[in-house]
Amino acid sequence: MQSSTPPSARNAVPASANRANSKADNVIEAAIANYRKMQSSLPKDAEVHYNIAHALHLSGKTADAQAAFRLAIKLKPNHLNALKDYAALLHELERYEESVFHYRAASLLAPEDPAIACSLGAALQTMGALDEALVAYRTVLELMPDSASAHNNIGSVLQNRGQIELAQQSFLRALEIEPNFADALCNMGVCMLQLGRLDESLDYTRRAIALNTAHLQARTNLTSILFKQGRNDEVIAQCRLALEINPDWKFIHSNLLFSLSHSEQLDPAAVFSEHLRYAEQFEAPQRDSWQRHANVRDPERRLRIGFVSADLYNHVVSSFITPVFEHLRHAKGLELLVYANSLHDDDSSRHLKTLVDVWRQVEKLNDEKLARLIVKDGIDILIDLSGHTGGNRLSTFARKPAPLQASWIGYPMTTGLQSMDYYISDRFFSPPGLLDAQFTEKLLRLPATAPFMPPAIAPAVSPAPALKNGHITFGSFNRPSKLSRKLIARWATLLRAVPDARMVMAGMSDEGITDTLRAWFAEEAIASERLVFHRHTHSAAYLKLHEQVDICLDTSPYAGGTTTLYALWMGVPTLTMTGLALPCRVGATIMWQTGLPEFIADDEADFIEKGVKLAGNLPHLAAVRMQARARMSNSAMGQPALIAAGLDHALRSIWRRWCAGLPPASFESEPEQSSLIERARSHKALHEVKVDVALPLALQHHQAGRLEAAETLYLAILHVQADHAIANHNMGLLAGQLGYHDAALPYLHKALQCAGDESDFHYSYANGLLQAGQPQQALAVIVAAIEHGHDGAQAQALLHRASQLLDGAGPSQAEEEQLIALFEAGRHAELETAAQALVTRYPASGFAWSVLGTAQQLQGKDALQTLLQAVELAPGDAQALSNLGNEWQSHDQHAQAITCYERALELDPQFTAAHENLERARQALALAADNAELSE
Repeated sequence: MQSSTPPSARNAVPASANRANSKADNVIEAAIANYRKMQSSLPKDAEVHYNIAHALHLSGKTADAQAAFRLAIKLKPNHLNALKDYAALLHELERYEESVFHYRAASLLAPEDPAIACSLGAALQTMGALDEALVAYRTVLELMPDSASAHNNIGSVLQNRGQIELAQQSFLRALEIEPNFADALCNMGVCMLQLGRLDESLDYTRRAIALNTAHLQARTNLTSILFKQGRNDEVIAQCRLALEINPDWKFIHSNLLFSLSHSEQLDPAAVFSEHLRYAEQFEAPQRDSWQRHANVRDPERRLRIGFVSADLYNHVVSSFITPVFEHLRHAKGLELLVYANSLHDDDSSRHLKTLVDVWRQVEKLNDEKLARLIVKDGIDILIDLSGHTGGNRLSTFARKPAPLQASWIGYPMTTGLQSMDYYISDRFFSPPGLLDAQFTEKLLRLPATAPFMPPAIAPAVSPAPALKNGHITFGSFNRPSKLSRKLIARWATLLRAVPDARMVMAGMSDEGITDTLRAWFAEEAIASERLVFHRHTHSAAYLKLHEQVDICLDTSPYAGGTTTLYALWMGVPTLTMTGLALPCRVGATIMWQTGLPEFIADDEADFIEKGVKLAGNLPHLAAVRMQARARMSNSAMGQPALIAAGLDHALRSIWRRWCAGLPPASFESEPEQSSLIERARSHKALHEVKVDVALPLALQHHQAGRLEAAETLYLAILHVQADHAIANHNMGLLAGQLGYHDAALPYLHKALQCAGDESDFHYSYANGLLQAGQPQQALAVIVAAIEHGHDGAQAQALLHRASQLLDGAGPSQAEEEQLIALFEAGRHAELETAAQALVTRYPASGFAWSVLGTAQQLQGKDALQTLLQAVELAPGDAQALSNLGNEWQSHDQHAQAITCYERALELDPQFTAAHENLERARQALALAADNAELSE
């Protein structure tokens, strides 16, 4: 469901679209002709060119207007009106940085003009420069203390920064000044929505709409609020009303389709027809302009795969896509590119960035610009991860920027677009022939539609509560928008058939919804005492609530997905009812995948019959509860490597068809044909890995430099024992070796949590933070380690390095990465020059001295004094010690070399090169001793 962001700030930007009528157009055209005559007689008159530009802008001739504005400004750089009107045109054209430049120039000429300051703030806010926008808006407030617009705009920035309470104060002040300010009312509605105060949110939003019936943000928010309240029929009605006002409101149309997928009133064919209407509105006008794709038709070349989503952060879509990317990135025939349509920066997004080749932020690009970027990037296959959910870019897909396009994961229905070639599913979700007529896309079936990644915070599975309670407890963890009067009647029938059963319902957004549900159950003769309600809560508490439930009851017609997966991971199976549309098959798919068909009902009568039977079979429920996690891990959903292999083969297959000139066709992927299949088999074989066998083998692979094999074993160990300290530690070291410094941190931190007495774990985590460019956090870890007695040479070296970085006395991360790039490129002379420059700039940096010594060694130069200096400055740097050992070896000083290698291995026991060089040094020392005896 698309929920609006706060409205754009009110500003002074004129829009050429607001031209009055044809009579006014004629006047403008006459004025332009008159100015043209003046231009010929006064070619260097800035005022004439400004007037021409202004008239051209009003007439919609933006390209000519730009040229005229630029000429006017060139002739008279301090022409205030030309500067601010040209800035307004640039803002209209979404060229925000240029717009800001010209607004700033205008504000220097007229620092007390509040309209310029307001427009400057709007341009800055649109381009994401929130702090600067706030300064501009506060300037307006200084000039006009009672400006409702200024207060509203300040609130809008604060709201965008997540400072909801402060934003609320600004909006309320704006409404004190101007009670009928629709934008401020709309923004207050968003505040209340974010605070979970749905009734107040609804009131503010309705007031905004009463003042401006065509207020897009308010109408979008209205549908979102009603949806959260479970008032789906009203959402549908409001969407249809909004589309009568403006049929081009694409996100309202997507909200309509998403709501229809929850409706009990329409059959699948009618819902499909509504999706086709969306395509006629937003895709049909684009079809004639689809370009012939220039992608090289080589069936076996490396493919560029693009993924488009607004949900690549701590969101359910990210939890599905991340484990696939972790394996898909190993497919040598694919290059992964992400187009992120929302600006989020959290652990999930940062980890995802390490798994792809290219990450682009596109939330500020309009559809045309995004489509051009995708074409420029040479995307071969473009994958939508949103469907008709919030933040989607289907109107970009409608322009057909890639030869092949597919929709996956985000939305359980067709997009309705002819430009979308495939919908990615699985054989349980969409059995061949069953649902094909409900899709414009061909159905591409993987081993499972998406994997399940268990949350790390999940508690252990508890015994079935019925064993202690003496009665069965049913439960639901679905959002209220899936709950209807008809559904409650079905559940109530089951509760009457099992008269001692109780019902737990979690995820309630407010008391109003709870009261409504109690009333519905009461109408069905279910006493309130049999019901327990819980408000929406944080993840750990939500998972723990499953300890109270024996069987979950699924929703219909839009079944639970993520909630069903989490419930089963906590040992709670879901009684579900399948049907003839994709949304109602989600729960059944999960039960089929995990071998639990007894929890799948064909119709309502079967649902009641199966519910009664299961409630009376406590031994079976107890057994399923204890087996649930193994069932999930052994299913295709529990094998992301298998899904990645299936996707790899599927992408190659559809590409080969395109190269051969064949149309899209439905088929089932064959993961066995993918180069990733061996990886998938290894991961499956290691689901039941014996840690005491796997760990020594992983260490052996790691020390020998067989990093992929070591990674597979470490991950397998962590799959069965997530808190294994050594596996976490070494997985973090391995990720760092591969250059994935951000991805290394969670493993290193987990190792430290599991075994805080290990000095090496403190040092490794601190070093990982330094490599990830977080010296302040690294310093805190080192200081804490020293305070707890972990005060070895390595601790002092790390302390020294972190302090240098914070004081600016050591190379920055960018400078270090530049040296690494030169080293990896084999440009040794340039490496020496760059390292020498760093030594000059940072004479106390052991790292800089160590790299300089390495560069000298690689060129056959004497590096002994350089490396001695490096080790003196950084005695805890294992690499520097190993390099010094190599230098001693080159001078035939084997004993000194052995000492260096041994010290390096004390610091880093997994240092493969140091192990090998130590053995060579010992052999060389023994050989030298033998030669000395012979010479005597």
